[in-house]
Amino acid sequence: MDTFVDIGECTVREGTLYLVATPLGNRDDLSPRAKAILESVDYIAAEDTRRAARLMSSLGIGNRIISYFEHNKHFRHVQLLEDLRQGKSVALISDAGMPCISDPGEALVRLAVEHGIPISVIPGPSALLAAVAASGLDTTRFVFEGFLPVKGKARRERLSDIAKEARTVVFYEAPHRIRKTLADLEEIGLSSRRVVVARELTKKYEEFLYFSIKEAATFYENMTPKGEFTLVIEGRSELLSRTGAQQHDGIDDAALEKHLRDCFAEGLSVKDAVETVAVATGVARNRLYDLALKVI
Repeated sequence: MDTFVDIGECTVREGTLYLVATPLGNRDDLSPRAKAILESVDYIAAEDTRRAARLMSSLGIGNRIISYFEHNKHFRHVQLLEDLRQGKSVALISDAGMPCISDPGEALVRLAVEHGIPISVIPGPSALLAAVAASGLDTTRFVFEGFLPVKGKARRERLSDIAKEARTVVFYEAPHRIRKTLADLEEIGLSSRRVVVARELTKKYEEFLYFSIKEAATFYENMTPKGEFTLVIEGRSELLSRTGAQQHDGIDDAALEKHLRDCFAEGLSVKDAVETVAVATGVARNRLYDLALKVI
């Protein structure tokens, strides 16, 4: 029979780094164990001290809070590691959800592991898991992409990876970039892929919207994106299973033809254009040759 530890037995251990999940938007999602740890550690390291202070105040927790974020993490590492070595206990929290997931806390945990410092996880809310659970897409295998690169080669390569990915894909997106991201996904031929737009999770205006990528792009042409977004996209394997396609690369012919035309406009030969698009998309070269001969 499983044995569960009573909250009364929850004691803070000296020299331990605690990774504490905090609410996404609903204060009541903080577990009693998380509250007990946050009250009992020597201090809390938070990505945004003002936001953390508001949360702690609402919970009646008066512990000391220090800042730990992307631009001061290297400075803080010296202090945090020294305090932990001396036996102090520290709780690390992010702005919301589980720390260290697409979050600067990853670097601190890596250092703690390297220096043999004990780590304890206090699990709780997670936007990516909440979105996947409610997606209705394949949850047996999925990949998390954090935030996509904003522009340039890195963004093009990441989008290409998503197009070829067999598993369900999950990533976060800022409201002011939702339209561009959906347009970019359409442009690389993913119009028919199913996507779940999870917005404002656990908050008053929480919603899950179920679209194809084309439908989502159209929807946000007339709707101003607001709030915090998590996108869950159907993977290539599920697409092929759903559509019954046998030999399909998960990318529309029209999108591939556009890529090829762009290559021809730059003066590339058929062979070079096919090679360029094949490397960028992972699409079979024989399919690209057939399309190239149509558009040349």
